[in-house]
Amino acid sequence: MRKLTRKRKLSVLPKWLRTRIEVNWYESLRLLEQAREQVPAGARLLDAGSGEGRYKAFFEHTRYVGLDLAVGDTTWDYSGLDSVGDLRELPFPDDSFDAAVCVQTLEHVNDPFQVISEIGRVLKPGGLFYLSAPMSWHQHQKPHDFFRYTSFGFRHLLQQSGMQVKEMRPMGGYFWFLSFNLQMLHFWLFPPVKTRWQWWLQLPYQLVSQALFFILLPLFLFYLDRIDTLKDHTMGWVCIAEKRTEADLASLHEHDPEASQ
Repeated sequence: MRKLTRKRKLSVLPKWLRTRIEVNWYESLRLLEQAREQVPAGARLLDAGSGEGRYKAFFEHTRYVGLDLAVGDTTWDYSGLDSVGDLRELPFPDDSFDAAVCVQTLEHVNDPFQVISEIGRVLKPGGLFYLSAPMSWHQHQKPHDFFRYTSFGFRHLLQQSGMQVKEMRPMGGYFWFLSFNLQMLHFWLFPPVKTRWQWWLQLPYQLVSQALFFILLPLFLFYLDRIDTLKDHTMGWVCIAEKRTEADLASLHEHDPEASQ
């Protein structure tokens, strides 16, 4: 029996509600909105690990280039990619992009330092890099799932690649993390069924479960998360970094000769 996907079900809800109950995407979408506002019209922008190109709509005012290796999800349509390639060896010259985004992709590469270094290489000095990746997440897109990241891991990778962190923030705290995991509980309670009568039998209970685990509890926990001021138990991190200019490197070397090496 054909079922509505979770994405289609949520699409009927008001945007303010939908964004608050999908806490796994809330900060990543905020990051993309920041990038849309901060990257000027006509700038050349690289979407590193663009998948199906779901973020392209944020950057219609730019010269957008979506690149992916096209192996992450066999159900995706990669036909709209601008370039098929390995993030470890970007097919672009040095200093050729004004900005770059890499959203929920870094966990799927087996050499993150090389990937971040390559993105730093193709960015122009002063170019901005918008990055997000998980810290606490289930395995997904298997077997292409390799790493999880702390804020300190992000900072280390970026600094070693010639970039400086301008902004870093968590994807919520413990209560957002709890909200995401409680939503997964629904799928344990109601595994896929094979017959129409089983689906109809489960329907009333599924509706109650979906209202509880996908709307009521997530909305409550979204606001309750404010009491977690530490936010060390987060789903992940989002970051804005800037490629250092020659002046930045000279100043850094002057104050700490070992830091720029």
